[in-house]
Amino acid sequence: MTEEHSQRTVDLHTHTTASDGDLSPTELVARAHAAGLTAIAVTDHDTTAGLHEALEAGKRIGLEVVPGIELSAEVGRGQCHLLGFLIDPDNEPLLSRLRYVVDMRNNRNSHIIDRLRNELGFDITLDEVEVIAGGDIVARPHFARVMVNKGYVSSMQEAFDIFLGKGGRAYVERVRLSPPEAIALIHGAGGVAVLAHPNNLQRGETETEVEIERLVSCGLDGIEARYNRHTPEDTARYLALAARLGILTSGGSDYHGESVKPGVVLGQVEGELPAPVFVLDRLKEAAKAYTTLP
Repeated sequence: MTEEHSQRTVDLHTHTTASDGDLSPTELVARAHAAGLTAIAVTDHDTTAGLHEALEAGKRIGLEVVPGIELSAEVGRGQCHLLGFLIDPDNEPLLSRLRYVVDMRNNRNSHIIDRLRNELGFDITLDEVEVIAGGDIVARPHFARVMVNKGYVSSMQEAFDIFLGKGGRAYVERVRLSPPEAIALIHGAGGVAVLAHPNNLQRGETETEVEIERLVSCGLDGIEARYNRHTPEDTARYLALAARLGILTSGGSDYHGESVKPGVVLGQVEGELPAPVFVLDRLKEAAKAYTTLP
């Protein structure tokens, strides 16, 4: 049996209520186990708050939880998301910088609520959004949920298309890390840095490859070649690029839950299949170069 056809039971890109997912860390682990997965990476946006709960739930139920994170970084005229795998959830330099990122996010949220209330006339308060969020991270999907609940839009997608997405009527830019800093934070926490959903760079094929090469020069370890929304052609192209550049690959569904990303199913990474186990094995091997744990 070739590596490519070896056991497929992992999903290395998932989110919980610690950031903008629908399920608590415990609920996510239980759902992954019920789906027949053997390992998931919990990669909440800009926070490690759900990792200890997820790790404990994984131990109880017999499912491996890979501690991770998803950081936003500026790249040229846009942004990229960097996944950190196998990080130490308690790494103080990382946590310190995350507190700054959350402060900047909160500042942005105040501006978003100001636009929604004072410019667009929506009867929405930040307190309502924070209740929906239920955690430290308050993000645009939480605003969208309140807008749906109050009948201002018919769906989360509509909220983003008209109001909250880039260029939308209530969109506000926020401060992000630079790629070198984000990668260094992941490495400093003992983790491996991987570019999430490379198609989201929103560039042509050649420009995307150039940007990935630039990120590799900053220390990037790999790319998310297998991804829920990739076509088979996308996957083949990114696997070939990773081989050419000598970097790792990962694979994930980017599962948030039905209300945030309808149609994205936990464990469906490449078509209806999870990612191969060897992908995680290679990430673990690479993490040995960065580990801060005894």
